[in-house]
Formats: sequence, C-alpha cells, structure tokens
Amino acid sequence: MIKVRQNYNSFDYWEGLISENKTIRGHMFMDKAPTNKSLYVHTLVYCKNNGLNNIWGYFPDERALVGYIQYSFLQEAFYKWIYGKNRLVTKIPNVSVEKIIADGERNKLISKEESENMKRHLQMIIKCWSLPREKIVLEITRFVRDFNRTWYGDSTEFLYLKVFKTTKDLGEFVVTSNYITATESEFENRVGVSVEEWREICRDAVIDRSRGSEFRDILLKSLTEVI
Repeated sequence: MIKVRQNYNSFDYWEGLISENKTIRGHMFMDKAPTNKSLYVHTLVYCKNNGLNNIWGYFPDERALVGYIQYSFLQEAFYKWIYGKNRLVTKIPNVSVEKIIADGERNKLISKEESENMKRHLQMIIKCWSLPREKIVLEITRFVRDFNRTWYGDSTEFLYLKVFKTTKDLGEFVVTSNYITATESEFENRVGVSVEEWREICRDAVIDRSRGSEFRDILLKSLTEVI
C-alpha cells in the first residue's frame, strides 16, 4: 500500500479539512491515538464577546503542526483578535491570514504595531517550511515564546499557544497547571482519573493502544477547564 504524503503547506488542503470535519480545529487529527511522531498543543483564544476557546490537541508530525499554526490557528486567532472586540464571531471566513491582516489594517481595526506583529509571526511560521525536519520544533519554540509575549493582551482579549514534544511533557504541564487552582481530588473530578493514573496514561500513550485511546479521550472531553 502506497502512503500518500499530505501537502500540509496548502491553504486549500486546510480549508478542505476544516470544512469536512465540522469540528474543533485543534482536534482535526485526533481520530486516532497519538504516535511517537506526534506533537501536542495547548491553545487559548480569548476575547470578551466570544469567551475562552481552550483546546488541547495533537498532530501527526512537525509539518502538520506548522500547517495547523499557519493555516488554522493564526487564521482563527488573528480574526478573533481583530473582530472579537466589538462583536460575537460565529464563523471564520475562508480567507488567508495575509488577507485577514490586510483587511484589519485597511479598516483601521488594528494598529500599525499589531499589524506588524501579526505579519512577523506569520513569517516566522512560513520560515519553518524551508527547515529540515529536525530543526522545525526549535523554530516553533522560538515562535511560541515571541507569540505569547506579544499577545498576552489584557482582560478583554489574549492569545496563547504552547507546544509539547511528548505526552509526558503535556501530562506534567496539566498536573502543575491544575494544582494552581485545584486539589488532587478536584483534579480527579475534572480529568476523570487520579494524578497517578494520568501520569501512567501519559507515559504509555504512544506504546499502548488502550492508553493512547484514554489519553485521546481525556484531551477531547476532560481538559476544557484546565488552563
């Protein structure tokens, strides 16, 4: 059987995927359990008129993650940053990030500084396509650091993205983040398993199919309150 290589660097590919799935964007590749090549994300998009969009997800490899950030996450995040200040955003238009930025600038909905920051972050991600696979995660890490520092926002809106290399990294982040606001028993009520079992699930998620399915289900259903 010949394995077809996906063209992740394609606007049409991602728009088709978003349209076909009719689901949360960060969950588009979560029909299967993660593998040892998967990369993991936590995203927050908040604006006062739309509330908090809190997503935990994973992608099959580095290039799929780059494509998601460029063609899906930035598209949604920047559109909501621009338009979510003044109204409820119920649908993201089928247009490129470049056009979203240009329209926002032309209509004076964002400042010159905001526009330049958006363009800079888009270019940082576009740069990843020319990198060898082993250097992509390092460049994404640089992007994430700069992105979060730029878009921390205020009480009316903010954008956030974090990338994890392994299920264990994500698992520990969930535990430490949750302990800020919850006890161990509250963790179990929220996530559905104890802290110890959660760590075991994360440890074995890519080597044990049943654990991988548990990990997937928890990310899909149980982490919406963990930020």
